[in-house]
Amino acid sequence: MEEDRVVQKVRAAIGDRAIYLALLLRSFAKVLPLKDVERLARQAIYEFGMLKGKADQTKMTPQKWVNHHVTSGGADLFNSRTICEEGACEQQMTCCPLIIGWQEVGCSEQEMDLLCDIAMEVDRGRADFHGIPYEINERLAKGASFCRLVLKEKP
Repeated sequence: MEEDRVVQKVRAAIGDRAIYLALLLRSFAKVLPLKDVERLARQAIYEFGMLKGKADQTKMTPQKWVNHHVTSGGADLFNSRTICEEGACEQQMTCCPLIIGWQEVGCSEQEMDLLCDIAMEVDRGRADFHGIPYEINERLAKGASFCRLVLKEKP
């Protein structure tokens, strides 16, 4: 039961950060063109992903990435299913604390889709740092039943 309380608290913290992102983008878009705000937000979050990659204690592979997602508690936070097959591993996340946060501040579906894609820059940056080819084709914010991050082995 304590683990469930911790998961709920961390989900709430992630939701708070989602709200920060939404409010920052809305505020900056009042004085700058949205395309510029989006570009700068993507750059900053991608840079954060690169820092996360640099902070990883080992060179990541798709298998290590997915294992870390599970052992760090990320799979519990995002209610993830993980699959590893020949040449690729994936995370299928069915719970998104970010979306819950964006819903709290009344984000439209279009706004949540944009915010979600911007937020995924952290995974793009981290994967690029490690040289891992990846795909993010399905996302909850686009109406899919889960977010699907596919990490591929290098050919």
